[in-house]
Amino acid sequence: MRRLFALTFFTLTLVASPVFAGFTRINAPNPDDPMDVHIYKLDNGLTIYLTENHEEPRFYAEIAVRAGSKHDPAESTGLAHYLEHMLFKGTQNIGTLDYKKEKNHIDRIIALYEDHFRETDPEKRKAIYAEINKASQQAAQYAIPNELDKLYKAMGESGLNAHTWHEETVYKVGLPSNYLTHWAKIESERFQNPVFRLFQPELEVVYEEKNRTLDNKGWLISEAVNKHLYKNHPYGQQTTIGEVEHLKNPSLKNMYQFYDTYYVPNNMAISISGDIDIDATIQLIDEHFSAWKAKDIPVLKTWKEPPIKGAERVTVKFQGEEYVLLAFRTNHRSHKDAEALKLIDMILDNRTAGLINLNLVQQQAVRRAGSYPYLHNDYGAQYLWGIPKKDQTLADVEQLLLDQIAMIKRGEFDESLLSAIVTDFKKNQKRGLESNPSRARQMTSAFLGFSEWDHEVAEIARMEKITREDIMRVANHYFGEGYVAGYRIDEQHELPKIDKPKIDKIDIDPTRQSMFAKDVLAMSADELSPVFVTDKDYTIAQVRDGVRSTTSSLLR
Repeated sequence: MRRLFALTFFTLTLVASPVFAGFTRINAPNPDDPMDVHIYKLDNGLTIYLTENHEEPRFYAEIAVRAGSKHDPAESTGLAHYLEHMLFKGTQNIGTLDYKKEKNHIDRIIALYEDHFRETDPEKRKAIYAEINKASQQAAQYAIPNELDKLYKAMGESGLNAHTWHEETVYKVGLPSNYLTHWAKIESERFQNPVFRLFQPELEVVYEEKNRTLDNKGWLISEAVNKHLYKNHPYGQQTTIGEVEHLKNPSLKNMYQFYDTYYVPNNMAISISGDIDIDATIQLIDEHFSAWKAKDIPVLKTWKEPPIKGAERVTVKFQGEEYVLLAFRTNHRSHKDAEALKLIDMILDNRTAGLINLNLVQQQAVRRAGSYPYLHNDYGAQYLWGIPKKDQTLADVEQLLLDQIAMIKRGEFDESLLSAIVTDFKKNQKRGLESNPSRARQMTSAFLGFSEWDHEVAEIARMEKITREDIMRVANHYFGEGYVAGYRIDEQHELPKIDKPKIDKIDIDPTRQSMFAKDVLAMSADELSPVFVTDKDYTIAQVRDGVRSTTSSLLR
């Protein structure tokens, strides 16, 4: 009987014990963190950043992938960006009336695009595209366009969007806080079961984005300069939108392979800021995203850039104002000099009291001028730009910009400027705490940069320790004789021709709705209770006769 009781008690104990959690918190509380960020990792490797902000009954979420144009195959540039578009097209359950019937046509389209990708004979390519048109019409009878957008709009979304850059693709949306469960259901479905339907008409959208860059004066000079700045690295050799030839000849097979390789939980993160309960939210995310399977991520290729010797020059044409763009290669975002490099940029141009602002713009030595930095995961760069006055040469503008760099190298700036710049960073940080998108963006940036959160929190503290001598050392190290000088001259540029394939119009009933959408919209959502301001939330002080000041305890 004792053995039977012991066995029974052991069995009951096993049943009563809580299920092992599918996640682990991976950061410790930090009293210096104004957002009190909680970071978790699911058992499948998905990283979760959560911070509470109860200023309004909404939350903002970003889902980030460590994959961008740097990861594009050399024969399919623009693929990461195109994939971003396709992740809005639905899944096996979203955006379709009957996926089983639709799948046969989609498989046919994928095979035809692969034939088109490999074929070189123009006439045969036209024949294949005619078959793609036919198959696309057949698949469209089951498709529901923009269903993801419609779902979120019905819930009161704001900021539904995505972006692709060199090392990242980020999907974002803001919603009322009582739709958090709906969000989890939609996004877990979106990233685990995507279907790249309506691929052919989406070409029109990507073509238009490419056309806009080809006729954009800023893009023209930036791409030309970056090709010289990064002679081997995709930062300079592959554009995010992609090369014209590759956009004309897409491969759906390459796109699915890219998705299968990089869109895996151990290469992604979710960042949420808003009116949430952290404990309940991580449980919810674990429930919806834990079934997603981790995969090995390939070791990324590295690119070695040779030093720039002397001034390398490049000229582009564009009718309109002429322009100078100088680029110095610096260092990556996690380097020990990163904070000093950010301060140097602000010493050059902070819109008000930087050297370029005071010496060039306010003195009307040029029409306009400024600077900006880019610190990526592999390399960084400092850019200086200027627009000449009438009868002023581009060489004159270049020299004036170089003179400002030389002043920093010699330490010819007021050291109090450093503390003023750090104070400005503090002000912007506090302002950012009032915005859920800004808070989420900070967390996403830490993940994309492979940075520990405590390191991010301590950034301003590190800046406060930087001295004039530190600035001079860093400036002399990175801003030597080697740089790229781009001139944009006032002449008509040549536009490359994009021969768009014949894409037949696809008529789809916009009132269609999938069973998944019906089920999500039928889910209950707790009513939000308004919180009204009362006289307990503010105080009124008499400053002087006729002047009163109101201070709110709601402002933090």
